Amino acid sequence: MGGFIEPNIHPVLVHFTYALGTSAALAYVAGLLVPAGRWRDSLRPAADWMLALAALAVLATIAAGFQAYYSVAHDAPSHEAMTTHRNWAVPTGLALLALAGWRWLRRASSPGPVFAISALAVAGLLTVTAWWGGTIVYKYGLGVQTLPEASGPGHDHDHGGGAGHGDQGTVNSTDDHQDAHGAPPSDTMDGSSASGDGHDHDHTDGAADREMSGTVPAGHDNSDGHHDTKPVSTDEQAILDIMAAIETGWETGDGELFRQNFLDWSGARYFESGGENTGLLDLVENHVEPEKDTIPDLELDFSNIDVQFEGSDFAWAVADTAISGTFSSDGERLERIGKQTVLFRKVAGTWQVIHTHSSSRAPR
Repeated sequence: MGGFIEPNIHPVLVHFTYALGTSAALAYVAGLLVPAGRWRDSLRPAADWMLALAALAVLATIAAGFQAYYSVAHDAPSHEAMTTHRNWAVPTGLALLALAGWRWLRRASSPGPVFAISALAVAGLLTVTAWWGGTIVYKYGLGVQTLPEASGPGHDHDHGGGAGHGDQGTVNSTDDHQDAHGAPPSDTMDGSSASGDGHDHDHTDGAADREMSGTVPAGHDNSDGHHDTKPVSTDEQAILDIMAAIETGWETGDGELFRQNFLDWSGARYFESGGENTGLLDLVENHVEPEKDTIPDLELDFSNIDVQFEGSDFAWAVADTAISGTFSSDGERLERIGKQTVLFRKVAGTWQVIHTHSSSRAPR
């Protein structure tokens, strides 16, 4: 909804369905219990109207629910909870529509005990479904957005544009992309060796953490004031530490920091500048370690880091990136800015990078 309703209108619509459906059921029961007279005469039409409106609301609610099911970011545990919620919601919605249809066909007569009990049963189904809906939000955090954890300008590294880490050619003004599905960037983005010409690198992962965490890896200049300590959760601190380690790894050519923090499995993929790396070893041996000699004074910085969590074992970080340095081959200056996204999964209690994507351009 363009920021007006984030991330989906389903949570708004579901309240109408639940409130109207349960209120209608209670009104039908009350209509059987109160003595004949003004109260009973007013309860029946009120219940009929609430049931009719609930039937209309449930159609929109289920439609928005399916849109949310296929669009809201989630991990495996929260996906199971979403599926359970869906499996309750669909038959419950059909039961509510059937109840409304039944009442429409028998609208000329007063609802009896069987109908009232059926309405209570549907209200019970609505309650269970609503409970599962609350679970996926309050337990698994689906659709919940946290405030950005930004710590001041300056730390963002984007080696992706033009000449990146190991690039010896002219800096390209087009955007460079670096993706990692589970493993750190292994291949050169263009399919060339780490030091080949025209190879753009966006190494914007890593430096961002340093900004947000209170820990700054050894050898990194902390005099710029971008590493102010601020209170964060244990999980967020772990992610920020990984980001800082990645930044340090690029700047110092230490591939071990990538081996420690990236998953290297068959589904892992890392893309840069239209090319694809083959895995963690390719990233470390063809990029991180040899490319340090290509740009000896490389500085990779992250800033405005935003860390968000989905459930207990999935998270992502988004940061502004900046990279600077001088090519040793010809003295050409490298300057790039951009954006970096890093996805994390907690494996055996430890956060690991499973995907990264970066884009960069020459400053305008």
